[in-house]
Amino acid sequence: MDVFDCSFGVIDLDIKPPLTDDGLILFVNWLNEMKTELRTVTIEAGNLETFEIFMNGFRKSIGFLLVNDTCYHFDHIKRLNLEVKFLFCLFGPYIHLDLLLSLDCKKIIAEGEINLTAVELNVFLRSWQEGKTNRKLEIFQVKTDEEEDIKEVLRGCGAEIMDPRTTKLKFWDSVYGWITLIHGGIHFRRNDGRLAVIDINKNSTYGEVVPEENIQKYLRERVTWNSEDFRWAERRFNIYFF
Repeated sequence: MDVFDCSFGVIDLDIKPPLTDDGLILFVNWLNEMKTELRTVTIEAGNLETFEIFMNGFRKSIGFLLVNDTCYHFDHIKRLNLEVKFLFCLFGPYIHLDLLLSLDCKKIIAEGEINLTAVELNVFLRSWQEGKTNRKLEIFQVKTDEEEDIKEVLRGCGAEIMDPRTTKLKFWDSVYGWITLIHGGIHFRRNDGRLAVIDINKNSTYGEVVPEENIQKYLRERVTWNSEDFRWAERRFNIYFF
């Protein structure tokens, strides 16, 4: 950096042997002392010990954190010591609810068939709804390892299923600059009036016209939503916060 007079925009870390624990600690301390901002950090760890050394020691504010956690290491991390401004992306099966609640970034993506239950997702959303946590959140995308009942996920949130023929919202992703039209979905609001939309019906589209198959799907789902006899099972939850 000193020789070429430049800074790191992206760091891709593969923290595995022959890197020693002492060497990793020195490297983490060096990163923390950098005066320039790190935009993106990508991590893949070889074992739990090295992963915890990095996550517990790294304290620098960054824009994007991407964790390829295929070895379940994130099950042991309940809070980050660093600030993630824009995106937290996890590709692994385990994550603590406490960690999700501690994040205050704009976008959270957890795509590794996460071990979150309907009850835990409900706690997460109710905490946001009450203005306690995740106040900057704009997009929350999660895929669970088991099917969860969307009605249990939204229990007590005052949610309402919307007709895609009459309800259309334009969402702008401030992280990537994408614009998406959301037809219908399930709506609920934070205590201050801010709107959240679950696009569980997969009605997001870049066009203006709602396909007939989506309308028929909505009519079937409305029956499920309003019935106490049916369970609405889903694994993927895409939630937009306006």
